[in-house]
Amino acid sequence: MERRRLIRIRGSYLVYLPKKVAALYETHDVIVYWEGRFVGVTPPARRRYACNISAPQIVVAGYAAGLDELYIPKNGGAAKGLEKVYAEWTEEGGLLKIRYIDKYADKSEVVERMLKIALYLLEGLEKGTATKKTVEAADDETDLLRLTVNRLCARQPTPKCAFYIQLARYYERAVDHIRELYAESHTPELWRLLYNTARELAEIHNRRNVEDIVKFLSTIPSRRFAVMQTARSELAMLHAVRVVDYFENAAEVYLDLTLYDNAEITAEEAARHSAEMR
Repeated sequence: MERRRLIRIRGSYLVYLPKKVAALYETHDVIVYWEGRFVGVTPPARRRYACNISAPQIVVAGYAAGLDELYIPKNGGAAKGLEKVYAEWTEEGGLLKIRYIDKYADKSEVVERMLKIALYLLEGLEKGTATKKTVEAADDETDLLRLTVNRLCARQPTPKCAFYIQLARYYERAVDHIRELYAESHTPELWRLLYNTARELAEIHNRRNVEDIVKFLSTIPSRRFAVMQTARSELAMLHAVRVVDYFENAAEVYLDLTLYDNAEITAEEAARHSAEMR
């Protein structure tokens, strides 16, 4: 990291890139992306990788790693991996050419969709309208969206990526345990407890402030005890408690994110104050 001067020219701004980095760019064009006060610059190069092994794990890893294209032998279990990512594919000789598709551009939008899936799933289970097919579909989409957050952060790393990756992981694990809980003995009361927890977490997601998050976190021990008392079996209790645990983890990340955002605002005010004092 280096400190460089921001130059203002006729209403525009200029900052010199480090020579040892810019010299590696093979084009005069660059992609500029930003998040809050952060600005990133990267060359518009396509990321390709060729591998002599065909396996579903490689297909999924290529998507999560932010690749544009992947070349692997067409024989093997790649087809199962293609079911888990957004991609198109063609055959070229003995190779399978996979071109990954970016369906989303906003990391926060993906995380919000993951939370809504968990919320709608629990609402359906509480009302008795969700079926096994519903649960499996929600689980599959949540897995894919978690990989999508990883992909977006690999392609456009920003300071908030650490928060988004954590949230995506916690929501994915929560839905995993909801799926397992559905396979065990359960009651409408148990689903109602979990749905109400998810609903309050969604309110925190929409309107983040420290007081509400701390209040929510203070209720977690009682919520955990309530689901333990309501579950019909030890295995059901385990999965229900883990859902509460992951919602608690998500709320802790929202607390971190709220403090981070507030610190950014404070920094901007300090900068304005410094300019006024000159």
